[in-house]
Amino acid sequence: MTKDEYDAFVRKTESLVKPVDSTAISFLGAFNKFLPIKTQRSIMEKGSRSIPYMGFIVDPYCFFLSYPVTDRTVAQAMLPEGYELADTSIFEDEAKQPTVIISAFSVRTSVFTGMRLECYLIARNRATGRVAWIITDYETNTLSNDPKNGFCGYSCDPAFFTTTPYGEISAEAVNEKTQNRYSVRADLTGGRMRELDQALWVEGNMAVDYGGRLKDPSSAPFSLLFDPVLMKEALEIPLDGVKIVENTLMKGIIDGAHPSCAACFPYAQHFVIRQDLGDQVIATSEDLLAQVGTFMGRKGFKTMRGQDITRPLFCGMVASSVLNAAIIATLLVKILFF
Repeated sequence: MTKDEYDAFVRKTESLVKPVDSTAISFLGAFNKFLPIKTQRSIMEKGSRSIPYMGFIVDPYCFFLSYPVTDRTVAQAMLPEGYELADTSIFEDEAKQPTVIISAFSVRTSVFTGMRLECYLIARNRATGRVAWIITDYETNTLSNDPKNGFCGYSCDPAFFTTTPYGEISAEAVNEKTQNRYSVRADLTGGRMRELDQALWVEGNMAVDYGGRLKDPSSAPFSLLFDPVLMKEALEIPLDGVKIVENTLMKGIIDGAHPSCAACFPYAQHFVIRQDLGDQVIATSEDLLAQVGTFMGRKGFKTMRGQDITRPLFCGMVASSVLNAAIIATLLVKILFF
């Protein structure tokens, strides 16, 4: 994309993410967690067919820590069927090895807004040979959904991702139930921009899947739509500027206190999730840009709107109030005149 084309992509992606809609959807969508998992999946499938695109915007300063896998057998067992551990690196021209990546970020989507902490194993699809990001665990302070657990809400307290006037990021997430604990500070002032490994960041984000405690036979890979220029480079943060107060995530297959690399994106990342891909496959940068072009060319498609939920709810409340008033009036008439 040119700079102007990217600006148009940003504007269209932002148009999919409106606080008035995501607030209503997130609030009322939380009630879905009380439904059976099979019903939740049916709702998600129907929504994916009727609403083709979901906006997913990661605000600055998305932060990544990478770790070498210390137990390959356990890590391999966490992957979905058909995948194997892949040798990878955050930045170009670095030694590649089986890797766990942990990301902390603030996100705005068509459905929810909040903080997320995600764990990934980097794998390779045996059938295609392509790299994929496998989400194995996450914590959040907002609504979420995954194939194994369905709709979930606030999972940790405290939970925040923020910056300070001293050029630092500060992230913390504590889940007493799972014993996931993550508390990290990082000094961004000593960072320098470096080129990213394109196989990981471009090819890998064309196929995102679920594993670990989120692994389920019903899950299917999904693709992020974005301009590859988004993944050209990022800030490499010197490890002596990273203070890990505590990190128990992915315990047993990494040493949480000793990452091999730290990176940060000092700008927003605009993604679109294509929900109705069907049998179409995004395998190359050309496929990716073609799908972005399709998104930019489509008009009049249905988007996620809070009023689609609030309007029927309001009508139901009005109808219920009218019915109750009629019943009360009828009872008063009977009491007074009969």
